[in-house]
Amino acid sequence: MTIIWEGADKFSIKTKNLTCKIGSQNKLGELEIPGPGEYEVSGVQMEIIDGIIQVFSEGMTIGHIKKGKVLTDDELEKLNNINILLIGVGGKEYTETKTALEVISQIDPAVVVPMGADLEEFIKEENASNKEIEEFKVAKADLPADSLDIVVLKAK
Repeated sequence: MTIIWEGADKFSIKTKNLTCKIGSQNKLGELEIPGPGEYEVSGVQMEIIDGIIQVFSEGMTIGHIKKGKVLTDDELEKLNNINILLIGVGGKEYTETKTALEVISQIDPAVVVPMGADLEEFIKEENASNKEIEEFKVAKADLPADSLDIVVLKAK
């Protein structure tokens, strides 16, 4: 699977079966997703609940939260073991960095990919490398077992 940040809250996720788009416009291959619900095309599933988008493919779950808040126990139960979390940081139309850090702690993903106009505070708080990469290629076997990886993507 390959994850590409297209800027703002938009990502392309290329799986073995299709490419899906998540963010302000959601698509599974050619199927445009009209709103909340569960969808599946070619073995790739997308679920949208309360502004949280989850994509299930290749044995992994990708979560997308543009503007988050600390989650309740009920909200956490609805999430399906998110392996890779795409989360807005930096405030304004994205999650405040402090809140994003709390949400990350609640969800406990293996990998976090921050999105937003200003990633510096988040990168500093997480003591992560600010080296940007063009795309993030990952397989389930590549996910860290006991640590959190921060992947900073360059917007296309």
